[in-house]
Amino acid sequence: MTLPDGRRLSWHEFGDPGGSPVIYTAGTPVSGLGGGSYDEAARAAGLRWISPDKPGYGGSDYQPKRSLTSWGDDLAALAGHLGLDRFALAGESGGGPYTLAAALRLGGRVSVAALIAGAGGPMGPAERAGQQARIRFYGWLARNAPALNAVPLTVMRWSLASPARRERSLRREMAATPEARHAGLRIEFEAVADALRQGTRGAVQELALSRPPWPFPLSEIKTPVHLWHGARDTNAPIAIARRLARELPDATLHVSDSSDHDVGHDRSAEIMSVIASCAR
Repeated sequence: MTLPDGRRLSWHEFGDPGGSPVIYTAGTPVSGLGGGSYDEAARAAGLRWISPDKPGYGGSDYQPKRSLTSWGDDLAALAGHLGLDRFALAGESGGGPYTLAAALRLGGRVSVAALIAGAGGPMGPAERAGQQARIRFYGWLARNAPALNAVPLTVMRWSLASPARRERSLRREMAATPEARHAGLRIEFEAVADALRQGTRGAVQELALSRPPWPFPLSEIKTPVHLWHGARDTNAPIAIARRLARELPDATLHVSDSSDHDVGHDRSAEIMSVIASCAR
């Protein structure tokens, strides 16, 4: 579709085409293809899983003056284009801050917001404890030298640019991952490659925008928010979810003691069931 400012916005659809609509914002850097990980679970729960490409990812145009809160404007335009009066929101990992901003922007049109392994926001000692050094490094660059995040992202883009290199990288990752997660891992690799096919500037911009402080108060988000988080998450430590749950006015935290950053895979049926019950 064409947005009011002339940009193209692309999206993908999964799940039940006639089901209750959910607009899902994938992580960083993951295009809307990442929503395919929830296709089967969303279909079983009767949810229409709408997964847009953020600006500069996949088929969506880059937005030079993008802000954390402008994503809500894009989703409002998408909902209007699709004829959606009321819908749920979901955001995973780096898509969490954008989902919260959209929940505030869209207000009463949103039945429920789901955060899956949500990342971002202020990072004190408790939040940084147990976080991977690589993720801390990306965060440090986002705060202090945002443009330099282009370096590791360019390396990532190169490793995924051709089908042969992508398959080699995928097989290395699969060797260290339980077989039950292989299908989701393949979707993720394709979605990251798709997110970076225009270049790295969309991802560099997104990492910079997600750094604290966020330009909106959590206390003003009246939408019910359900958070799913793995106690073993080393990308976004569980302390992040606990802080968000304390600061949001209407929040329910679901902790999976056995899960890491892939809590969405581990708890997909539960996540879909809760969203479906709130969306009715």
